[in-house]
Amino acid sequence: MKYIILTGASRGIGEALCRKLLSKNHHLLCVSRKKNESLIAFAHSQKHKMDYFEFDLNNVNEIDEFMKKVIEKIDSSNVRSMYLINNAGIVFNQLIEETDPTSIIQMMNINLVSPMILTSCFIKYSEQFNVEKKILNVSSGSSYNLSSGGSCYSTSKAGLETFTKSIGIEKLNVKIMAIRLGMVDTDMHGATENKKMLKTPEYAADRILTFLMHKFEHGKTVKAW
Repeated sequence: MKYIILTGASRGIGEALCRKLLSKNHHLLCVSRKKNESLIAFAHSQKHKMDYFEFDLNNVNEIDEFMKKVIEKIDSSNVRSMYLINNAGIVFNQLIEETDPTSIIQMMNINLVSPMILTSCFIKYSEQFNVEKKILNVSSGSSYNLSSGGSCYSTSKAGLETFTKSIGIEKLNVKIMAIRLGMVDTDMHGATENKKMLKTPEYAADRILTFLMHKFEHGKTVKAW
């Protein structure tokens, strides 16, 4: 059984990932601030294994205790591999002098600090399982494509990519990589005028899973398309 921890599972790319990952050979451990009840109902109707956790990743000081509860759901008798997909993220576009400090802290907590702590906890609490382990961090082209008003978001994603490369050097028994998405038709790009530039969440999910399952590059950041 593949156990897959997925953050930001309630909508957009996360929901698309969740629906594609539902399988008799997978046990999903979904995390989001609010539950997606239709997703839970669909999983149950198909008799797929899913545990859903309501948790706000902005509460970074509570992540360690939270991850203990998540890892407790893993059955040592049938686990064959363990994956963590750090997909959750928020975005805003605003000039830095107009940005409230609380908003900056929240973005850094959710986009950068929480994946760092989740990675730490995943490595620490999975030591008891002698199985394949992978961590995939979902990044963005904004990590290097800079724009006015995007300083906080770009910084959070560039930091996530640097963190990924650093852990790739630090750890060999747990594999880690980042995948850099282009523009996806989610709330983040709701104001985009040329919709033809946008990929669907389902397409993005397919690209993420291709790299996770078949083209994993330890310690690297790769472009999704």
